[in-house]
Amino acid sequence: MSKWIGRLAGLWAICAGAAAAVPAPAPAAPPAELLEPAYLYEVTRHLYRWYLDEADVEKQAPAPTFPFWVRRADVALDEGDRSQLATILLPVLGVEVQVKKADYAIDELGLAVRAKGFRIANVARVPAPAEPPPGTAVAELDPAEMREYLFRTRFQSEFPDAAMFERLRRTLREHFGLDPDEREAGRHVVHVAPLSPVANELWLYVENKKLLVRFASDVDLENPETWKHQALGIRTFDVLTQTIVSHDETPGSNEFLTRDQVGRALYNCLVLGRRLEVVNPERTGAEQPETKRE
Repeated sequence: MSKWIGRLAGLWAICAGAAAAVPAPAPAAPPAELLEPAYLYEVTRHLYRWYLDEADVEKQAPAPTFPFWVRRADVALDEGDRSQLATILLPVLGVEVQVKKADYAIDELGLAVRAKGFRIANVARVPAPAEPPPGTAVAELDPAEMREYLFRTRFQSEFPDAAMFERLRRTLREHFGLDPDEREAGRHVVHVAPLSPVANELWLYVENKKLLVRFASDVDLENPETWKHQALGIRTFDVLTQTIVSHDETPGSNEFLTRDQVGRALYNCLVLGRRLEVVNPERTGAEQPETKRE
């Protein structure tokens, strides 16, 4: 009997060893659309406007290529969530961009969240590894052409249409607990930053209140359903009281922006942005507010 037990134990060990020797499946290749030069140019243009500074440009040594390391992100999703996530690492800059193509449903709202393409979800400074991680696809662009493109498009801007401007106004009033159908009397000046084709976010600066506002969503901002169902996040920052030098001053808090972040947001809103002036008179009848765009 003991002989049979020994043989079974040996067989079990052999089977277990064989199972352990089975190699893990190779990581799936990233979606081809993430490797398209036009998309990577737009991602870099977004970084150029919102994250990069002179040190990033000055530290670049002459190189034959400007590489992008693209790979799928291995993230556990909720049941029914078919969203795709990936990371784009720019090793020359030490910048990693997380992108997402949303595809899920919000049953409570009866809303299907389905993005047209991959949108930037997060940007971080990271140390670049010596070699691309497994499952990485490498796209290489010409560095001289990239520099020329960024310089040529540095003030190219696309803005919301009139319908989105109105949705912005109503949504912001609702966010502050105000009646969206009312219009506060007086002169109001708002500066709206340009839209990005690779980021579902929009920044604006309310000049009268020294207030920066960020709208963000998984759903494309031009989709009216985004605003109808409030399927977006709204953050407001008082630039006088919520500006600090470093996040190390308020560890663990996301209630503040650094002076660098505020400066970039104001540049995009005030310099590159569109100025919207609304003059609302005291309502004596069916008067309509006067709106000026510059």
